[in-house]
Amino acid sequence: MSFSTDLKDDLLNVDIKDDNANRLEIEAMIRLAGEISIIPLSLLVSFNSIGAVRRFIQLLKKYYKFEYELIERVIKRFDSKKVYTITIKDGVREIIDDLSLLNKESKYRVDLTQEMKEAYLRGAFLVRGSVNDPYSKSSHLEISSTNDNEILFIQKLMNDFELDARISKRKLYYLAYIKKEQAIGDFLYHIGAQEKMTYYEDALITKEIKATAKRTINLDIANQNKTNNAAKEQIKYLNYLYMNYPLGELDNKLLMVMKVRLEHQEDSLQELLDIIHDEYEPNLSKSGLNHRLKRLKEIAIEFMGNNQD
Repeated sequence: MSFSTDLKDDLLNVDIKDDNANRLEIEAMIRLAGEISIIPLSLLVSFNSIGAVRRFIQLLKKYYKFEYELIERVIKRFDSKKVYTITIKDGVREIIDDLSLLNKESKYRVDLTQEMKEAYLRGAFLVRGSVNDPYSKSSHLEISSTNDNEILFIQKLMNDFELDARISKRKLYYLAYIKKEQAIGDFLYHIGAQEKMTYYEDALITKEIKATAKRTINLDIANQNKTNNAAKEQIKYLNYLYMNYPLGELDNKLLMVMKVRLEHQEDSLQELLDIIHDEYEPNLSKSGLNHRLKRLKEIAIEFMGNNQD
C-alpha cells in the first residue's frame, strides 16, 4: 500500500464539529471529483478509495436526505485501479442548491476560518491528491483538477498557511503542488494527518542523517585521496633528489624533512609532524613543514631543468 493511500485512510476518522467546515469538505470533493448531469438531474462523484467513499457518504448524510447508487469498476492501463462512482438522483437538487454547485463557489467559501480552509484542503486531497513517500528521492505533494479556478483557490488556501504552493499544467489537468519538505509536513498537519506527519518528518530526519554520513565519508575519502596524491608527488621529487642531487649542498633542516618523508611514505602530514616533534625539531609547525617540502620540490624541478639543458 502506498504512502498516499495510508495517509488518506488516516484522514477518514478526522472528526470536525463545525458544520460549515464539513460542508466545505463535501463541496471540495464534489467540485474536484464530481459531474452534474442536467437531464435527468443527477450528481456523479468518483473516488479511487472506498474509504473516501464512506467518508463522503457519512458527511453527506449529516446534512442532506438522498438516495445513491455505488458502482465499482476496474481501469486497466499500466496497472489495474479500482474506481468507485456514486450516482445521486433523489435529493440531488438540495445538495446542488445548498453548495451552489452550478456557480463558481458556495456561500460557505466566504469569511473562511482556519478550520474551514483545512476542511476544504482535506476534501480536495482525499479525491485528487497524492504525495511522494518521504523516503523517495524527491519531495512532492499535489492536488489536481481540470478546473483552473479550483486550483487557484486551492493554491490560495495552501499559501494562507505559508506552504509556498505553485501551479502547473499537465495535459488536461492543473496542479497545485508543494515541493518543500517542511511545507509538505505542515500540509499534512493542517488536514488532520498528524500521525502521518510525524512519520513523514521522522523519515526526513533519517534521510538527512544518512545523507550527512554519506557526505562525511565521501569528504574523508576525497581528502585522503588528495593527501595520497600529494604524498606521491612529494616522494617522486624527493627520490629524484636522493638519487641525483649532491645532498651535501642541502640545508640540514631540508635533509631531515627528506629523510622523514622517505622513511614514512604512507604517513599523513600530521603523522610526519608528530615524528619530527618526537625525534628532531619539537617546535616545527605544519606550515613550516609544508614550506620545506615545497622548497625541496622547487630544488628538484630546478635541478631537473638544468640537467636537461
